[in-house]
Amino acid sequence: MTSRASLGLLAVAAGACVVVEPTPEVWPDFGGLDAFVAEAQPVLAGRCANPSCHGDPARPLALYAVHRHRLDPADTYLDAPLDEAELAHNFRQTGAFLLEVTAAEASLLLTKPLSVASGGSGHTFGAVFADTDDDGYRTLRAWARAALAP
Repeated sequence: MTSRASLGLLAVAAGACVVVEPTPEVWPDFGGLDAFVAEAQPVLAGRCANPSCHGDPARPLALYAVHRHRLDPADTYLDAPLDEAELAHNFRQTGAFLLEVTAAEASLLLTKPLSVASGGSGHTFGAVFADTDDDGYRTLRAWARAALAP
């Protein structure tokens, strides 16, 4: 893995305010954008993209979502679907949490939002997922497992 990709993981692991994204030449496929959009994006948009959390561009895992933070500020709070650039951004931001992990369950993508009582690592604004039986958690876990599959 290149040093730039490693920096992305370090920024995420350290709780930095920005995720450094690897260049497209070294970016893993993670199952492709279409699978991300169909599976992970709805969970992230519904559970994580609130403007007070990851809908804030200064936060780690800064996400775009309909009716929320958008690439073009004029589209904020509008009904327009996300465009290709916004979806690709969300895909890279989310994929950065899977860099250099071998098991989806070990990634901050799944441990950070999970309640501490269920094995999570603690989320600043409380647990997003109460336990591993939560439908959103299971959907995100399934996408992450498939994304890491050889």
